[in-house]
Amino acid sequence: MLKAIRKSEFVKPILFIPVVFALLLTATASRAQVEVEEGEELGWSNATDLSLVVTDGNSSTETLGFNNYLDHLWSNARYSLRIEAVRSNTADDPYAVEIPDSGGDFDVVYPAKELDVERYFIENRYDHNITERFFWNAGVSWERNKNAGILNRYIGFAGVGNLWWSREDLGFSTTYGLSYTDREDEIPDPAKDGSFVGFRFGWEYMNKWGKVTTYRNNWNFTNSLNDTSDYYSDMVNSISVAINSRLALKVSLQWLYNSLPGLEEVSLFDPNGDEIGVVTIRKEKLDTIFSTSLVVNF
Repeated sequence: MLKAIRKSEFVKPILFIPVVFALLLTATASRAQVEVEEGEELGWSNATDLSLVVTDGNSSTETLGFNNYLDHLWSNARYSLRIEAVRSNTADDPYAVEIPDSGGDFDVVYPAKELDVERYFIENRYDHNITERFFWNAGVSWERNKNAGILNRYIGFAGVGNLWWSREDLGFSTTYGLSYTDREDEIPDPAKDGSFVGFRFGWEYMNKWGKVTTYRNNWNFTNSLNDTSDYYSDMVNSISVAINSRLALKVSLQWLYNSLPGLEEVSLFDPNGDEIGVVTIRKEKLDTIFSTSLVVNF
């Protein structure tokens, strides 16, 4: 059984986000005009990733993956909306039930499909140039990942960043700032703060391999300033191959890491295999999501 850990006194500094916004907005008064990367067009653009797997017969599953990336590009700023969804319904193995007074006959029961995997993520973000290589950003996000024990996790963030490379075939930028997290776990956890101010670091890397293949690596890391042992990380690696100007095939691998994962109640059995109760354990720290999808650009 997990031992309860007493929380330290924690004051929610709700005002830090407006303060950071005000400072960054003041800094933009001295911004320099930045040219758009070669090949990028001003205005709206959208990329949608779709994946669907359906099996029936000896196994019965339905898995739907949906990612959408909406951007609006100005000459010195960018707005982006990121939506991710993974949902899977799975049926348990069939089992037999003996028919009373039938001399050994039985019926086979095929359980209906039930929700097995459910994850949603939405992020709004705005980036604005201060100089040619320096910018500020701010945004908000919401996440639900029931398999990881997360019912709701809201994050507001603001910070600054550096643009290290900005070419048609190579791009790399880093960001650093503060965040405010408010979270609700499926099972209340005495070892974690429900809300906290954190340090946020991230990067975006893009490298084109030839004319049709693009590799990307995006990473975000958040660490609680109230408890440095409490942190989480989200990294996505992807390779896309363009079929034409509108369609591409894409494979991606996402790593979601929580240093203090959610709690889970599991059955307790004695050495003879008899159930004798329920205990609380921690979920796995690392979740991996591998997907193949069709990308539609417009």
